Amino acid sequence: MAAFLLDTDTASRLLRADRTTVAAMRKSGASDLAVSTVTQSELLFGARLRAQSPALMAAVRAFLARVSVHAFDDAAAEHHAEIRAAVRSKGRAAGVFDLMIAAHARALDATLATSDKAIGNLGIDGLRVVDWSARSVR
Repeated sequence: MAAFLLDTDTASRLLRADRTTVAAMRKSGASDLAVSTVTQSELLFGARLRAQSPALMAAVRAFLARVSVHAFDDAAAEHHAEIRAAVRSKGRAAGVFDLMIAAHARALDATLATSDKAIGNLGIDGLRVVDWSARSVR
């Protein structure tokens, strides 16, 4: 079980040592940080798009070595299907990867660290959300 599952934006902010995000994370007392393999894939993809910057890929790999990485498994898939169907039945929407990461957090009984207002506004049953971005820490 992960105490906090980071979405890709939050992971990127921590990777860049964004002062506001780091301060909010520390203030929350978070110590058990994790990412989904969905976020892992997005971080690696972003680094590959900047192939001229091998330091970025090294930073991404170092970051991934410091957090737990949880495989998107059968339980996460079940939660994703349930959440996506519920969201669709309400006529609402969010990005597929964002919903996958949110579902993975719920499956792990972890708090999702995200600044994605679309996810926060969906009111997903059983999902705890925290926002460590500058937008929430004013």
